[in-house]
Amino acid sequence: MFFSKKDKSKTANVANVAITSIIGNDMTIVGNVSFKGKARLDGKIEGNIDGEHLVLSDSARIKGDIDAETVVCQGQVDGDVKANDLSVKSGGIINGKVETTNLLVESGASLNGEIKSRTKDLRLVHGRPPSSKAVQEQQQEQSG
Repeated sequence: MFFSKKDKSKTANVANVAITSIIGNDMTIVGNVSFKGKARLDGKIEGNIDGEHLVLSDSARIKGDIDAETVVCQGQVDGDVKANDLSVKSGGIINGKVETTNLLVESGASLNGEIKSRTKDLRLVHGRPPSSKAVQEQQQEQSG
């Protein structure tokens, strides 16, 4: 998981936002989609997406680029993703360039492409606390 200290709490707050739009499993949209609020995609979109909070279920398929404040991906994206907060859940697949500030990638997820950080305060966080040696190395890097 990647995150910046000051932005870490943002992804936790997204879970509390109500979904305002749903694109169902049996729907396919060909063309660009723009939205405000929180949208859930269970179907397919062939086009670019521009919005605030996007949730892709395991059945979601996108052929196009995404530009959103927050993206939670369990489905498949064939295109570039720009998001402040990006969470790729187990089973999620992104084939394209990723540009983000906060990145969470669960075990079983797949990122195939370039990852670009929007901040210099990006760090890798393991599931267990870092060793004292790792902490010392990080402090040395920051001071010099």
